[in-house]
Amino acid sequence: MRLLWSFLALTALTTIALAQVDWSEQGGAGDLPETAQATGTDTDTPLSSISGALDENDVDMFAIYIADPSAFQAETNTSTTDFDSQLWLFDANGNGIVHDDDSAGSLRSRITNANNCIPGPGIYYIAISRWNRDANDCDGNAIWAGTANACAVAGRSRVASWTGSTSAGTYQIVLQGAFTAPLGADPADCPPALPREFTLTDGDATFTLRGIRGERTTSAGGLGDYKSLGGTAPDHMFQNWWWYRTDSDTREFALSNLTAFDQPQANTVSLTYEESGLRYEITYTLTDVGDNQAVVVAQLTITNGTSTPIELNLFNYSDFDMEASSGSDRGELVRPGYMRVFETNTAHIATPQTPFAWQIGAYPDVRDLLTDTDIDDLNNSGSPFGPGDFTGAFQWRFTLLDGESRSMALALTLNVEPPSCQQHNGDVDNNGCADDADLLLVLFAFGQTGDNLGRVDVNCDQVVDDADLLVVLFNFGCGS
Repeated sequence: MRLLWSFLALTALTTIALAQVDWSEQGGAGDLPETAQATGTDTDTPLSSISGALDENDVDMFAIYIADPSAFQAETNTSTTDFDSQLWLFDANGNGIVHDDDSAGSLRSRITNANNCIPGPGIYYIAISRWNRDANDCDGNAIWAGTANACAVAGRSRVASWTGSTSAGTYQIVLQGAFTAPLGADPADCPPALPREFTLTDGDATFTLRGIRGERTTSAGGLGDYKSLGGTAPDHMFQNWWWYRTDSDTREFALSNLTAFDQPQANTVSLTYEESGLRYEITYTLTDVGDNQAVVVAQLTITNGTSTPIELNLFNYSDFDMEASSGSDRGELVRPGYMRVFETNTAHIATPQTPFAWQIGAYPDVRDLLTDTDIDDLNNSGSPFGPGDFTGAFQWRFTLLDGESRSMALALTLNVEPPSCQQHNGDVDNNGCADDADLLLVLFAFGQTGDNLGRVDVNCDQVVDDADLLVVLFNFGCGS
C-alpha cells in the first residue's frame, strides 16, 4: 500500500512539474501587441520562463496572464542573457504598466508589483529590449520617466514605437506567478495625430504657439512668436501658456492632453483639453487693429465633468521679449489683472477676471515655480520691473461644483492699451455672484478716483462712490 501511495504521489508531482511551461520564441516575436507572440492557448498553465533572441534594434513581446499581481515577478537570467537588458510590461490595450532596467543587479532587470503598478488580474504583454531601446506612445513621448520598477507616466497613450539603436543578443526571462496566454484582442489604433502648434494670421499680424500638447511636466508649452508687423519685423513674445493645479495634485501641470483641435479660419483656433476631470475649451482669435497694432483674445471655458467639486488653481504665464531682445524690457502691474511690458513697443496682458495672485520676475524664476515638482502660489511681487528679461503670471483660484462651468478671458495686445474700465453688474471679484464680498471691495476703495481703478469702479465713471454700491445692491445674489 505504501508503494502505491508513493507511486501516486510521485505521479502527481511529475504531472505538476510537466505542467510548467518554458516558452521558446517561435520565429520572431513582434514588438507591439498586434505582432506579439502568444505563449499558449489558455491562462491556467504556469509559465516559468521565456527564451529567445533579439536582432539589431529589436524588441520581443509576449502575451502572459497574471492572476495575482502581488505574486508576479519577471527577471532576466544573467547566465543566459548576454546583454544589458530592459523589461517592460503593458496591459492588453498596450498601455504602459511597469518598466525596469538593472534593479536585479549586474545589468539584469526585475519587474514586480512592489510599486502597485499592476492594477489586477488579466492578460498582459511582457517585452524585452537591450539598453537603450525605449517605448514611446502615440505622440512619440517616452511612456516611462523612471527606470527602477517604475510605473508609466500618467496620461501617456498606448505603445506605438521604440527608439534607440541596439545590437543583437540572446535572453531568458525567468517568471514567477505568470501563466501562458493567448493574444488579447487588437488594441485600438493610435488616433490621428493632433497638431503640436498653430499659427494665426490677420493682416500683418501673426501669432504662433508651439508645444500645445504633450508637455505636461516640461517648460516647453506655449513657446511662440507674436508680431504686429509682417516680414522681418521683430518677434515680441517667447512664451505664453496655461498651468493648473487641482486639490488632488501635488504640483502644477501644463495643459497638455489635447483632445480636439479646430482652426476654421486663419485668425481663429479652438483647442480642447481633458485634465484631471476638467475640460478646458480655449478659443484664440487674432485681430490686426492697425499699423503695428495687434490683439489676441483667448476665451476659456472650464467644466467639471466629475460628480464631486474640484478646487482649481489656474495660471497663465507670459514671457515677452520686446524688440526680440531679452535683456532690456521693463514691466509693471498697472492694476489687478493688467500687466504692461515695454521697450520701444508695448505689450499688454489683461484679464477682466480679477486674479487671486500675480508675480513678475526675471526669467526663469516665475516659470520655475510652475515647472518644479512641488506646490507653488504666486506672491504678488516684482512690480515695477527692469530693465531685464521680463516674465509674469496671473493665478486664479476657484471651486467648480460637479457639472459646473466657468468662463474667463485673457487679452495679449501689442501697442493697444486695454480699456481702463469695463462696466459690469456688480460682481467685482468675478465669482459669479454679487454678494457681501463685492460690497466690501467697493467700500474699501470708496472715494478713490482715476482711470485705472479696476472693477471696483463698477459704472466706469472714474470714481468709487454710492453709484457703484447701488449697482452691486440692485444685482445682489448669484446668477444675476
